[in-house]
Amino acid sequence: MTEAEGKDGNSADVRGSDIASYANAVGESPSRRTSEAVLRGDINRLLTRSDSTRRTLQACTDAIVSNLNVVIARIWTLKRGRGILELQASSGLYTGLDGKYSRIPVGHLKIGLIAETRVPYLTNAAPGDPRIENQEWVRREGVVAFAGYPLVVDDRVVGVIAIFARLPIGAETLETIGSIAGIVAQGVERKRSQRELRRAIKANREAVLGERTRIAREMHDGLLQNVTGIALQLRAVLPRVRSAPEEAATVLERILELTERTSTEARLAVVGMRHIAESGDVVKALQSTVERAMEESALDLSVNVRGRTRAMSSRVCDAATSIVQQAITNVLRHAQAQSVHLAVEFGIRRLRICIRDDGRGFLPDRGATGATHFGLLGMRERAREIGAELRIRSALERGTTVSVFVPYPAK
Repeated sequence: MTEAEGKDGNSADVRGSDIASYANAVGESPSRRTSEAVLRGDINRLLTRSDSTRRTLQACTDAIVSNLNVVIARIWTLKRGRGILELQASSGLYTGLDGKYSRIPVGHLKIGLIAETRVPYLTNAAPGDPRIENQEWVRREGVVAFAGYPLVVDDRVVGVIAIFARLPIGAETLETIGSIAGIVAQGVERKRSQRELRRAIKANREAVLGERTRIAREMHDGLLQNVTGIALQLRAVLPRVRSAPEEAATVLERILELTERTSTEARLAVVGMRHIAESGDVVKALQSTVERAMEESALDLSVNVRGRTRAMSSRVCDAATSIVQQAITNVLRHAQAQSVHLAVEFGIRRLRICIRDDGRGFLPDRGATGATHFGLLGMRERAREIGAELRIRSALERGTTVSVFVPYPAK
C-alpha cells in the first residue's frame, strides 16, 4: 500500500498500481514531459559509464534535480547479506553523504520501510505525514511532496531512490521516477557484478603470480642448487677418471644419488609438496635438511634444541626447512666458514630457529647481490608466508646469523 492525499486533504492509502490514477489531478505541461523524456535517456547513458558506483549514482541524482522540479534527490544502496541502506548520492539542497540518514537500517524510517515492504511510497501532503520524521524541516523548506521507490532486481532489493518536491508530484512524473528506479536498479546490479568480476580476475592473476613465484623459489632453493652441485662435482671428478678410477667411481655414485634426489625434488616442487614437512616434526625436518646440504662439506656442524618440542604445521615445516637450506647454501658458497651451528628453541609464544656461522660475513646493505640476493629474497618471502619474522645479522670477518621467529597459531 502507498499513502497519498485524499480528496478531503487527509492521508489515504493507495496501492502502488493506483498512483498514476491518484496523480492525474495534477497537471503535466508539455515542457515537463519533454524534460522527463530527456532525463530517462540521460540516466540510461550515465549508467553505462565506467565510473565508480558512487560517482555514477551522484550523476544520476544531479540529473534528476536538473530535470524535475524537486529539491532533493537521493539514492541508497543495500549490499547483499547486509541490513543497512547506505547513502551513495545526494543532490539538491543537501549534497553531503554523512549525517543521520547516511546509514538506515531496513525497516526503519520511511526509506527503510520502502526497502522492507518493496512498495513505493508517495505523499503530496508531506506536512503532517507521520512517516516523514523531520516536520520542522518540511515546513521550513516548503516541501509538499515525497516519492520513494525500491530498487529491485530479480525479487531482491538493491536500494531505494527518493525525491522531495515543493509542488505536488503528477502522474507522468511518478511514471518517470518509477521507470528511473528500474533503470537504476539494473545499473547498480551491473556495477556490482562488474566489481565481483574484477575482484575475481585480480585474485586469479595474483594466484598465477604466486604460483610462478613459488615454482621459481623452489627451483632456486633445490633444483638449481643441486644442478650446480652436480656440475661442480663432475668437473672435479674428470681428472680422477684415469688416474684413480676407483675413487672416481665412488664420486660418480654420489653424483648419481644427487641427480635422483634432484629429480624427485623437481616433481615435488611442481605439485607444491615437500616430503620433509609431512610429519610436522620440525626438528627432524631441519636436521635432515642441514645434514643433506652439508654431507659433502668438511664444516663442523652442531645442533642444539631447547624447550618443549611441539608439532608444527606442514606449511611451517616447509618454509622453515627452505629458509635453513638457503642459509646453509649461502654459507657453503660464500662464507668460507669453519663451523655452522643450528639452534631450535621452542619458546612460550613462538619458535625460534637460528643458523650461525663463523665465516667472513658481509654488509647486509651491500653484500646481498646476484644469486645471494635472490636467496635472501626467497627467505623473506618464505617467512612472510607463515607470518614469521626473519632477521639477518652479519659483519665482516665476524660471521652471519639468520634467525626465524615463528609465532604459534592462536588456540
